[in-house]
Amino acid sequence: MPSFKVTRKAQADLIAIGRFTLKEWGAQQRNSYLLQLDQCFSQLAENPEIGTACDFIAEGYRKFPQGSHLIFYKRGTEGVVEIIRVLHESADVDSKF
Repeated sequence: MPSFKVTRKAQADLIAIGRFTLKEWGAQQRNSYLLQLDQCFSQLAENPEIGTACDFIAEGYRKFPQGSHLIFYKRGTEGVVEIIRVLHESADVDSKF
């Protein structure tokens, strides 16, 4: 079964997303949105080629939209998908890498 792992920076992104969503829309929406992101991570592990190549960031990096965010990832060793960052769609991507 394909799997994924989340980097420390992506974990920090998810914590910030969770805090912001809780503050703006409440616990139910936070939980729902974080679950959607987690399900998307699983989808990327199953089919890592569905994202758009982002070789301008680093060779092998890809991105995939989920809600208001972009998930940046790469296929790591032994086929494990590595979630690199989860950034808002309006973020200055260049400054985050």
